[in-house]
Amino acid sequence: MDKNWLFLFLQSCIRAFDNEDAFVRLENFKNENPDFSSDGMIRRWVEHRMRQTGVVYGTPLASEETIAHHTAKGYAQRRAVFLALIKIEADLAMEIGCAVSHCTSGLIRLSELLICFAVLRHEFKLAHRLHDLIPSIAQDGEPDKALLKLSKQVEKHLSHQAYMSGNPLLGLPIHNSFNYVDAKTLGRIAVSYFENGMDEAAFGRVLDYRDRERELLLRAMIGLTQADRSLGVGSRRVVAKQIKSSHLPRKVRKTLLRALKEPIEPLAVAAVVEDDRTRDFLLEQVILGAMLDGYFSEKESIYIGDLAGWLRVSPESLALLETQVVEFYEQHKAYLDMFTVGTAVRSYRQRMADQLQKAISENLGMIVGNIKDTKELTELLYRASLGERLSKEERKKMGSQLVNILRTIPSLAIFSLPGGALLLPLVYKFLPDGLKPKAFAKAKRKNII
Repeated sequence: MDKNWLFLFLQSCIRAFDNEDAFVRLENFKNENPDFSSDGMIRRWVEHRMRQTGVVYGTPLASEETIAHHTAKGYAQRRAVFLALIKIEADLAMEIGCAVSHCTSGLIRLSELLICFAVLRHEFKLAHRLHDLIPSIAQDGEPDKALLKLSKQVEKHLSHQAYMSGNPLLGLPIHNSFNYVDAKTLGRIAVSYFENGMDEAAFGRVLDYRDRERELLLRAMIGLTQADRSLGVGSRRVVAKQIKSSHLPRKVRKTLLRALKEPIEPLAVAAVVEDDRTRDFLLEQVILGAMLDGYFSEKESIYIGDLAGWLRVSPESLALLETQVVEFYEQHKAYLDMFTVGTAVRSYRQRMADQLQKAISENLGMIVGNIKDTKELTELLYRASLGERLSKEERKKMGSQLVNILRTIPSLAIFSLPGGALLLPLVYKFLPDGLKPKAFAKAKRKNII
């Protein structure tokens, strides 16, 4: 990369950032979640933005223009993804600053971003030097040599986070999960810094939590890979490289390297999960890890099912979590080739369709009977089946009433879970033609669902 790329890139991020838009997003989030406590609001906000930007799924969403300019494979593509990730992290830190009434600008804001990135890389001395420099920095104008020099040092450390060494199928899931953990950690560092300044003890607690998450992820990913196939010399070398570059404590790295030689059972992974947030995070990342090689195998599915069982996650909840992951990738197909998940998405979609088709076929009489007993739903479905364009409110009402019917059937309990309505397109596909919305009937004939 070019010299001073980080300084110039952060300048462009700051220029593109709109404080007012950030305030609006945060206020909308608060209004939509009135039950969140003030203490938990920022943490929830960080998680919400991670999901919106795609980092939860290992897919930092850049603009369409960025994608178009980096269509080449190899280094150019990985560089585009890396820069997209840095932008998401910088935007997140700026949004947090505004959320806690610390909404700066210009070179001061840039210096604060550099501090957060330095702390993320455990460079406390470098962060202190940047912090001590802030009182002498003019908000606008040309940067002095001291700031540029310190920026180059942050740049050097941050470059280690980039995935510049190829795209091995085993290494990519681990790397993507680490990117998510790092982005979330940077958000927590920003909260701590903007509220308490250079509190190394607080930073240490945030980074220790990150290390526990990364260790847990590595154990789960190694176990997943071992369940699917025996680790050959090449595969062990890839994982060993990820472990060594993780900057985890030396004792932890040694333990993980020894674990490559013996299977890691799902129970051993589940036993060290501390809370529900960690549980959901772990399952989501393991599902992604299974998909990133382009094929969701039966052995991987069994491993994930066993892990979910030990974590006391119901099969319905696990199926919904898998569905949400697939839905995200289907909405952002521009990235499928980059992350080699297209085949796995199609495979999973077909597996879910087969399971739903069986459940709906076995209960079709009950479903149709309940639909006919609900006059408004019958009318809406009939109008839609004729090709009539329903209003947004009518489509929402049609989906809601159909989900309420499906919830009464035990074998379709997945619809009782939050987000179960994501599966409605598959339900519409299997309804009798007289009740099937015309758009889905056409889709079936074209074989695109």
